[in-house]
Amino acid sequence: MKKHNIMIPKPRSNFVKIECDNCQNPMILYTYSTKIIKCQSCDADLAVNTGGQAKISGKIVETMD
Repeated sequence: MKKHNIMIPKPRSNFVKIECDNCQNPMILYTYSTKIIKCQSCDADLAVNTGGQAKISGKIVETMD
């Protein structure tokens, strides 16, 4: 029996480092969020759930792999 190369699909979600637009506070978030995520410093909304991938309102600085 031959072994075939099984391709493992890359996930559509990942962790991202976001910088708040108001206070430039960096936070690490998951792109598929199930609740509203607020900035720890100024309490501004950084990510709002949409039933799938979250709507991110801050600046994405880095994508974690």
